[in-house]
Amino acid sequence: MFRHHMTQFGSCASEVHKTLCYFFAALNIFLAMDMLADFSSVWFDALNESGGERIQGVTDAETSKMAMGLIIIGPAIANVCLAVMLIIGVYKRRPTYIRVFRLFILAQVVVICFLAIFSYSIVLEHRGSHTIMLFVLVISIALFGAEAWIAGDYHKLLLEEMLLEETDCPRIA
Repeated sequence: MFRHHMTQFGSCASEVHKTLCYFFAALNIFLAMDMLADFSSVWFDALNESGGERIQGVTDAETSKMAMGLIIIGPAIANVCLAVMLIIGVYKRRPTYIRVFRLFILAQVVVICFLAIFSYSIVLEHRGSHTIMLFVLVISIALFGAEAWIAGDYHKLLLEEMLLEETDCPRIA
């Protein structure tokens, strides 16, 4: 009876983690697509203007935004692909897909921590008010940390469920 209760509780926890994984994957896709759309608009604006005149008239802010877009494109596309991989992993109960997503998110947390430290040093150097940028970086660290935590917990629950199913089902030799 106790084992049935634990299985029932584990199933409930698993469903909650499944839902949270789907939510975070959808949030990742939305944020990455939004970021890609924002940076692509800068690129399209620069390309739509007449060639020689526009190159001479590019401001420093546009140049830095275009350079940042080049840095952001790869991780944003990888984020979308791995969020889809998380959805497939949760739906088809593939622990390997969930583990790959979690490792990618942990790597993103490390990169965002470095960006936050670098951004903080820029704020101290220029004595400007970039608190919004720092706030977004801190929120991003918290978001990716929560994603890694939820994906890791679901990975553990999935492995426990698979082990429980394997031990409960007698094998026919």
